[in-house]
Amino acid sequence: MQAVIDKIMNAESVAVLPHVNEDPDALGSCFAFKKVMKLIGKEATIYVSGKIEERLSFIGSDYVMYSEGIKHNHDLCVCLDCGDLDRLAERKAMFNEIGNTVNIDHHFTNTLFADANYVDGKAAATSEILFDLFIKMGVKLNPDIACDLYTAICSDTGCFKYSNVTPKTMRTAASLLEYGFDHAEAARLLFDSETLEAARFKAEITENIQSYADGKIKIVVTDENAGEKYGIHKEDIPNLVDIPRRIEGTEIAVCIKHIETGFRLNLRSNGDADVAEVAMKFGGGGHIKAAGATLKCNTADEALKSVVKECKKALEEAK
Repeated sequence: MQAVIDKIMNAESVAVLPHVNEDPDALGSCFAFKKVMKLIGKEATIYVSGKIEERLSFIGSDYVMYSEGIKHNHDLCVCLDCGDLDRLAERKAMFNEIGNTVNIDHHFTNTLFADANYVDGKAAATSEILFDLFIKMGVKLNPDIACDLYTAICSDTGCFKYSNVTPKTMRTAASLLEYGFDHAEAARLLFDSETLEAARFKAEITENIQSYADGKIKIVVTDENAGEKYGIHKEDIPNLVDIPRRIEGTEIAVCIKHIETGFRLNLRSNGDADVAEVAMKFGGGGHIKAAGATLKCNTADEALKSVVKECKKALEEAK
């Protein structure tokens, strides 16, 4: 931790990079970090890979969409919630250009790719790690920063119902609640707020769930543009892997989404199967219960067959 703190304290201007396809933990962590940098008299800019989901706009909008050759004067690059360098996508160029780098993350498959790395695979969310970091730095948090951190933790724990929740997670959340922000509203916006169009799209996805291994593996296959007929942009497609995950009997839930660069794979485990191992077979990573990867397949059928094969192996290994 101290090596990370030293780099932060010696910096004047920080580029803050979350992983591609930014989720609430990545975004909440980045906005909290940016606000802390301002508190301690440093400049910080968040660079995202593309348009953020509209439903997450309540977390913040003060970011820059990265483009090749973008001008900057940063002397430190901090990567948050990013398991490996490839998860930065095109922003790897900025990471390499700055040269002075920090990696703060909670994925146990993290490749420790920066000059200074603070990785805790037991933490429920990257924001849980950031809370410890900020306290160690002696930063006096405020309600806005606490809300960002809480929202991030809330998201990555499924509102504190996932198996990654530890006593420390709950103590961190309790400490954040002491700052007096509206935690109920944060949870509502994360989990209980969606458009009618999104609900109809999810109903279509539900109707087309595919089942394998006597129902233990349930998979949805879709396209990043599949929501267009409902007026949903590809950036605003909801988290579809949770749809098969909730079905009774599911041990491994999968979403395979056709994107420009191949097929995006999201995996969730309700039982003992290690989906991080499945993701790693395809060059991805994550956690035992939640992982992802990008498949370089030519067709959806090819991607489906490959994923089903590896998921069946994971079920066998979990016996």
